[in-house]
Parts: sequence; structure tokens; C-alpha cells
Amino acid sequence: MKIVPAPVLLCLLGQPVQAEDLFVTCDNGIRCFRAPCPARDVLLLPSNRRLPNREASLERLTVAERKRVADVSGSYYGTIVFAGEIDESRRPPVTATRIVRDATKAEAALCRKRP
Repeated sequence: MKIVPAPVLLCLLGQPVQAEDLFVTCDNGIRCFRAPCPARDVLLLPSNRRLPNREASLERLTVAERKRVADVSGSYYGTIVFAGEIDESRRPPVTATRIVRDATKAEAALCRKRP
């Protein structure tokens, strides 16, 4: 049995755990010719809270997951539920870390509702 010093254990236990948020991304239909161009919203699940003018970074998804998103336009029509991190102090503030599941019809329909 290996003994681990208490300070090492405290460091390991003291690491903040980032809770995963579930969300879908929605294209809001706005097109523009000059940046910034707010074309996407993030819709938090299950609260249905909309984060307007936010685009989720998909860089942390696997290649296969990114291909799936591209194949089904999942980041435009709210058809894929993502898990990820939302941190307003970071740019980009929304980062998808994995695909959780297909969105239900009701969840995808929330993208078409305007606040």
C-alpha cells in the first residue's frame, strides 16, 4: 500500500470541477455583411434559456463528432444536444465537449421560437 502525502491529496481534491451544460445551437437567420455577424444562438437545456449571438466552439469534439454535426447541419437547426462548458469570461464563451444525443422534436422546435 502506497502512502500519499496529505498536501498532494488536498491538491487533487481541491480541483474545481466544471459542470457540463447541455445545449443546442440555433441559426437565427440573421445575415450581415460586416462583422460582428450574430447568426447563432445557444439554447440551454432544460431551462430553455437563450444566449443570443453566441456560437459554440466545436474544436474539442472528435473528428467523427464534427463530421456528424456537418452531415446533419446539427449546429444550425438544434437537432443535436451538446454537452459543454459555458464561461462568459472566456472567448469563445461556449465550448462543446461532446455530443450527448439527438434533440427531441420539442427541443429542436425551441430554435424556431423567437424570444
